[in-house]
Amino acid sequence: MRAARNHRLAGLYLVADLSMPDDKLVSAVKAALKGGVQVVQIWNPDMAPSKNLLETCKEIIFATKTAKIPLIVNNNLELAKLLGADGIHFDDFSKSAKDARIILGEHAIVGYTCGNDQSLITRAAEFGADYISFCAVFPSPSVQSCEIVPLESVRRAKELVTIPVFASGGITLQNAHLVMEAGADGLAIASSILRADDPERQADAFRTIINRYLTAE
Repeated sequence: MRAARNHRLAGLYLVADLSMPDDKLVSAVKAALKGGVQVVQIWNPDMAPSKNLLETCKEIIFATKTAKIPLIVNNNLELAKLLGADGIHFDDFSKSAKDARIILGEHAIVGYTCGNDQSLITRAAEFGADYISFCAVFPSPSVQSCEIVPLESVRRAKELVTIPVFASGGITLQNAHLVMEAGADGLAIASSILRADDPERQADAFRTIINRYLTAE
């Protein structure tokens, strides 16, 4: 069932990196869902080496539908449409949210990545975004191409826009509280969960930290 447009995203956002081996990725995603993940993004769809890309994506979206949480695809509108995904996340501003919803439907969730250019924060809102995410707030093994964004940018974004603000990149159980204290509505996590020995327990630990701040509002 497609997520409603008034669904305000918050909490634990899992970034499913398709460059991981298929079986390990699917297993980790399913475990993380049990641990309390609230949104999943399929990431790296154009760089995945697997010949079973579509089947892997279908397994992931089946798992998210079973868990009744939104599934978002990174950048690839064609794949998002094919999968019947709940939305799209853009790493640039070449397409507006309106453009995306023409293809994916009026209820599609649309998000944008922002960096150190603070004008992109308000631009995303003007584009019709449902949320924004900063990449990366700490050095990250998953996203080496992202510039490091100071946590002050998260605080500033909360002053500039009313849409949810997520942060990603290098977030661990040891520094997650710093991001939440900066005002983030949620954390976008990849390696810290997917490559953990116990993704379910790791997701649950992140969710506990997040809930401590979100329920205090």
